[in-house]
Amino acid sequence: MDASDGLDDAALWAAFTGKTLTHAQWTHRAHLRVAWLHLSRWSLDEAHLRMRAAIIRLNEVHGLEETPARGYFETLTRVWLVLVAAARRERACESSLAFLDASPSLLDREAPLRFYSRERLMTAHARSVWVAPDRAPLPEL
Repeated sequence: MDASDGLDDAALWAAFTGKTLTHAQWTHRAHLRVAWLHLSRWSLDEAHLRMRAAIIRLNEVHGLEETPARGYFETLTRVWLVLVAAARRERACESSLAFLDASPSLLDREAPLRFYSRERLMTAHARSVWVAPDRAPLPEL
């Protein structure tokens, strides 16, 4: 069981937006669930803007210094939001947990590498600004 799975969507949202989500709870699954929650409220672009700001604030609370090698990752945040949005379009779910149960491929942390070479994605440039994929286009929304 993931550290964030004990939180329902309302509790996860409150912890994320209130910056009380612990470092142990801020897992890959929690990132995907928070993306789902953002996309249930806003368009992709607005969800991205809001999620960026909130992740950076949460990282500060966790004592994570933003550097070229650590912290917020612009390209990956957008990629995961697009992948979650595409999966949301295919299946309606009542909660983020049900969504992840119905979308096991999103739990594969290597999924972005279907669209990006590791050399392109794992750069300080891709961390700081959006970088387009070099292997395959992302799903169209």
